[in-house]
Amino acid sequence: MPKTFNNLFDEISDFKRLRRCFYKASKSKFYRYSIIQFNHSLEENLLKISKELIDETYEFGNYRCFYVLEPKKRLIESACFRDRVVHHSIHQTLEPIFDDQFSSYSYACRTGRGNNRAALLMKKWITNNQEKYFLKCDIKKFFPSIDREILVNIISKTILDEKLLRCLKKLIANAPNHGIPIGNLTSQLFANIYLNELDQFVKRKLRVKKYIRYMDDFVMIADSLEEAHMLRDRVDEFISESLKLTLSPQKVLIAKCSEGMAFLGFFIRPGEMRLRGAFFRRMKKKLKKARIQALHSDDKTSERPKRHRGELHPYLMTLNSYLGHVKFCTNSTTLKREILKVNLGLFKESEI
Repeated sequence: MPKTFNNLFDEISDFKRLRRCFYKASKSKFYRYSIIQFNHSLEENLLKISKELIDETYEFGNYRCFYVLEPKKRLIESACFRDRVVHHSIHQTLEPIFDDQFSSYSYACRTGRGNNRAALLMKKWITNNQEKYFLKCDIKKFFPSIDREILVNIISKTILDEKLLRCLKKLIANAPNHGIPIGNLTSQLFANIYLNELDQFVKRKLRVKKYIRYMDDFVMIADSLEEAHMLRDRVDEFISESLKLTLSPQKVLIAKCSEGMAFLGFFIRPGEMRLRGAFFRRMKKKLKKARIQALHSDDKTSERPKRHRGELHPYLMTLNSYLGHVKFCTNSTTLKREILKVNLGLFKESEI
């Protein structure tokens, strides 16, 4: 049985906590109109949120919905800024509680982990187990398919604070459409809480030693082809019956480790890890676009909003992010040279 927690709601509604969460929610976004407006009467707004939370009269607002097209078309549902402050406060309370329960092989949206660490561990496993087989799976339409009632039941095994549970039910039920919205900070945590049930099943029931999950992508190493097929059937049965989820048929792959696999933007073979072609092309396109935007924003005649003091230049943030990503690749020198070409402006604007 998991450890249980009570009397948590007071820290979520605390005024000082909410003020810290305001600055976290507005980081690198101070120029946005909704944040400027909220900041204009900051104390008054935070006191109102605190009182409404304590009185249980707080109502979550409407979402702004839009699509992103890369790496694939996805519907993003973004909460209003006022709600995002509350999301941060809820996340700060719940995240350390549930993170202690998570498997050490769950890598998404967790401090000190991330996709690079997951990919490097997978490279080690692929290199050391070339004659074994891997089972690679993806869950079909994961976020929209999460069952809200099951999610609340899982959370309530650990959280006994009735006031907090009622607030979480409001938050979860308020989202448009089905499942949970991709755009919320709390959704990342809720997704890990939901799939922790799968992690525990794989590790405790199936006793798979080599298993990695990054959000809804997960991989297992099996001793034989027959074992890999058995694991696929058992996992499919468990997530269908216990979590009301479905494996994406076209993304379930069983193959020998020596053949290599695509995982988290990399293609991993024994002793080798390279960027996937699609990721490499996306990276160059985004870097070119970010550099052009940086040149325009630095123009004195530009009407783009000025950066907040202490805020890192958006282009430098993009550049550093990709430099950090490619350094783990076998051909990192070549990739850094390509990034340098973009940084020096050795391209035509018509290329983007």
